[in-house]
Amino acid sequence: MRRGVNLGNALEAPNEGDWGYRIELPHLNAIRDAGFDGVRLPVRFDAHAGSAPPYAFGGNFWRRIDEIVDHALELGLKVQVDMHHYERLISEPARQRDRFLGMWAVIAQHFRGAPTGLMLEPFNEPNGPNWSNGALMALQRDVVATIRERDASRLIVLGPGNWQNIDALRDWRPPEGENIAVSVHYYEPHAFTHQGAEWLGADAPNFGRDWGTGEDRAQVRAHIQQAAEWGAERGYAMQLGEFGVNRSLPIQQRAMWTRTVRELCEANGIAWCVWDFAGAFPIWDRETSALIPLMRDALFA
Repeated sequence: MRRGVNLGNALEAPNEGDWGYRIELPHLNAIRDAGFDGVRLPVRFDAHAGSAPPYAFGGNFWRRIDEIVDHALELGLKVQVDMHHYERLISEPARQRDRFLGMWAVIAQHFRGAPTGLMLEPFNEPNGPNWSNGALMALQRDVVATIRERDASRLIVLGPGNWQNIDALRDWRPPEGENIAVSVHYYEPHAFTHQGAEWLGADAPNFGRDWGTGEDRAQVRAHIQQAAEWGAERGYAMQLGEFGVNRSLPIQQRAMWTRTVRELCEANGIAWCVWDFAGAFPIWDRETSALIPLMRDALFA
């Protein structure tokens, strides 16, 4: 997947629709027609799995996941299935380890016969005091082994700690093996991309000015080049798995930042996957059922 979009604020909510967006199959057609070649599907798997072995998922849950995945694959889109918002794993890693690996055993078995266009991303944005590089790398080694026991050649997408920050690549390594790609996330400067974010309440930052000076652009260039050089030195395909600006900012500012990041990814050989389609960082206008023109141009013009 070189040009992707996250189907955010849907299946990673406690229940699809809780955060105001449900995925519609025609949206996938619109994504394909716009020029994207794939989608990332964030899913809150732990909200739908059993609490004891074999950690099974209900049939209705799988039917919904398969409906979206199958339609996307039939359209020729790649699909990156991502375990998102497993907050208990973040806070209680020792207590949740067996359940995490058990869920991935079920997921890997379920998708074992899927086309090669389906990718698996086991752990979104590890962060916090429980997730040193050693702890993260040990769990990633175990989950890769769990998936490989059931699906020997599936592409697995992994990232570093500290919310998959580019700087966190420095002291992190993915486990050895074939068919592993590396994904980092980018929302810098955070005070700009999350300015006025309603879910942060009184803690929402204020950037205090427009973004777009030469120094602003140079900072983005340095970060993207840092990720590209890390991947080139170690032989990993690199993805910017999330980047975006929330909807509270003027559309011109959102588009300018997005275009800058996207162009620098392409110039440095990094795949990109914008956050998100129709959630809090939207590129899609749900009222007009069309891509927002300035965001479409920022990604493709």
